[in-house]
Amino acid sequence: MPDEPFSRWQHQAIAQLSVALALISGLALSSLALGMTLLLNPTFLPIGFAKLSFAFSFPLLLITTLLCCCAVVSRALDYRLTARKARRAMSPHAKRALTIFWLGPDAYGRLSWFLFWSSLVTFLLGAGLLISTVALVYADRFYL
Repeated sequence: MPDEPFSRWQHQAIAQLSVALALISGLALSSLALGMTLLLNPTFLPIGFAKLSFAFSFPLLLITTLLCCCAVVSRALDYRLTARKARRAMSPHAKRALTIFWLGPDAYGRLSWFLFWSSLVTFLLGAGLLISTVALVYADRFYL
């Protein structure tokens, strides 16, 4: 029973990571959809820095989506290996390897967090560039 608070908080951290990844990937895909809608709009004509920032926002948002997908896969592999590790601790006769693709559960845990933080940074950059593009192109409509 002494590990119960730790287990509870560890479960919360796992759940929050999953929610955060879903939120970031959903916002990135929504931002990509907004960018495509703007691209198809004939009145949307970015020039100069706005055009450059608009062009760089797309690959950043696409990379964000790919990083989130990779983070979800690495997290699933981490869960699987952690379950094997727990099963081996309970039953010494368990013979399944504690690696998948030559990586263990600790490596997948570190990889998941690296991918999470990378996706967050690329999303913030991509969304910031998209927002700056919209602000620059439609600045005259924001002011009276």
